[in-house]
Amino acid sequence: MVIKKLQHHELFGLLTPNEVERLSTASGVVKLGKGERVYAAGNPASHLFVLLNGKVELRRPTQGGLSLLVDSVVEGGLFGVSSLTEGERYLLNAECMEDSEVLKVDSLLLRHILDENPAIGYAIQRRISQIFFKRYVDATERLRSIIQAVPMGFAA
Repeated sequence: MVIKKLQHHELFGLLTPNEVERLSTASGVVKLGKGERVYAAGNPASHLFVLLNGKVELRRPTQGGLSLLVDSVVEGGLFGVSSLTEGERYLLNAECMEDSEVLKVDSLLLRHILDENPAIGYAIQRRISQIFFKRYVDATERLRSIIQAVPMGFAA
């Protein structure tokens, strides 16, 4: 089952069948309930995740216990990508907004596979860069909307 999930994903489908099989040995499907965290900001970044079904929100914690929505992950969406950039810790909270199922992929093994095959490694890192850039653009657009909604004039 894990092999098929990897083979049919846009990112992992770039890998050779042998690479997918190797990766599947260090991957698994995890079922989580509404309100459960996939990971928390500050946790060691050791896995990459694919949302198989459900809904996951990525939030940046702030002082005072608030959090800012960075992205809502849709089915097939990738998250936890800081684990591939050799980031030591996750920067965001990933929380299930409904019962969800995620594919959990060992990022250390994936990095080894990408290092062994630079052409595929480049293609996958390029796609990850696109994901990060889209999240950045979406977050700045949300911030712009919030700022524009705040009254800027003062009564004299």
